[in-house]
Amino acid sequence: MHKLLILHFVKLCCLVGAIPPLLCSTVAAQSRALPNVHYFLDANQTPGAVAGAQVARGARGVGTFQAVSLSGPKALKIALARDGQFLQPIDAPVITGMLVAGVYRFRVTNIPFRPGEELYPTLEIIDRIYPPAGREHRFPIPVVMTEEDLRLALDGGLVTRVIYLEDSEIAEPTDTTPETQIVYNVPSSDNALQVADQLGKPVAILRIGSRVPLDPNGDLREFLYGCPPWIPLITAPNRQTLLEAGQWPEVIPSEATDKPRSEPPLENSPRLPF
Repeated sequence: MHKLLILHFVKLCCLVGAIPPLLCSTVAAQSRALPNVHYFLDANQTPGAVAGAQVARGARGVGTFQAVSLSGPKALKIALARDGQFLQPIDAPVITGMLVAGVYRFRVTNIPFRPGEELYPTLEIIDRIYPPAGREHRFPIPVVMTEEDLRLALDGGLVTRVIYLEDSEIAEPTDTTPETQIVYNVPSSDNALQVADQLGKPVAILRIGSRVPLDPNGDLREFLYGCPPWIPLITAPNRQTLLEAGQWPEVIPSEATDKPRSEPPLENSPRLPF
């Protein structure tokens, strides 16, 4: 499986400045810029613009469910929405199936370093990945909200993450684990979606800002971008979890023996003719 990498773009709403560009030279060298190509889509467009373009061109996978994992700092809680209302928050990570070309808004609460405050990020699913059939829940798109992202958003900034599936032909040979991710910061003057498209296959756009609903108890369908459907998925258990639940077969270690591993054939054993 290819690794899912993250392009990280941060813009301060007060327009005082932006985080300095940290796009590595090795990444820039890998970028396969195409001459005379104009990108009509931009990560700075309103949520739904890129997904709408995917629908308009009949992109493969539109309308299917894609597994997604929403996670963040320890103790973080996430609430998905259904029927125009947010549900009760649950502990992160949250594994769910989301529609390709859908825009989802969710509520983030129990932020460890800012108790009592909330955020309402959006996640735009613009493409899907193709894991082994029947194991889709084991290979979700990882959407990770870091402490830095949450701090910037709570301070009035807008954080945009373009998550893409790397191109194995130009990817850096970097060893990673499911708990880690590679993040490239790009300057505000660059189109993060274009950079991600040159490095691989963009699959999702996460936007974390300071927008909140006017009436949290009212009908939030407009705030929720129509409140598209989602399906719950279980978190794939690891070996230790299965052992604790008694669902992993007990393996009895074999004992060492001095007996030979093979014995000479008996006199009446069948033999090959020579």
